[in-house]
Amino acid sequence: MKRYSLLMCMAVGALFASVNVQAANPGQSAERCLDVSTNSKSSHNLIFKNRCSYQIFVVWCGDLKYSKKECGDGPRNTYYTQSANIRAYDEKATTLKSRGSYEYASCKGKIGFGSKGIEHSASNNGRYRCTRT
Repeated sequence: MKRYSLLMCMAVGALFASVNVQAANPGQSAERCLDVSTNSKSSHNLIFKNRCSYQIFVVWCGDLKYSKKECGDGPRNTYYTQSANIRAYDEKATTLKSRGSYEYASCKGKIGFGSKGIEHSASNNGRYRCTRT
């Protein structure tokens, strides 16, 4: 009976370890997951849609209707000014100014406050690198 309990504990521990590994940002781009579209008929005319079966995050900047920040005006000299986590097959919508332009980047995983999971600075003009966390 003790051997069974030990094996069960090891199996449960392995399950939690695999969940933690999957929850961390793997440091990989999510470009192939992201569909980006604009729709002038909607009040939320910039739409980021996740086509993959796992969570991604997107960062963006540009001529946003409800922000005075421009690309390069992010906190601590970062390039992108906005961010959002997007669950599998879900979407995030935002609003551009009329004929506004935008830039974006996306990575696998999730982002919190700050920029853990992605490196981008105002001095590199939108180039980015997804990072492991």
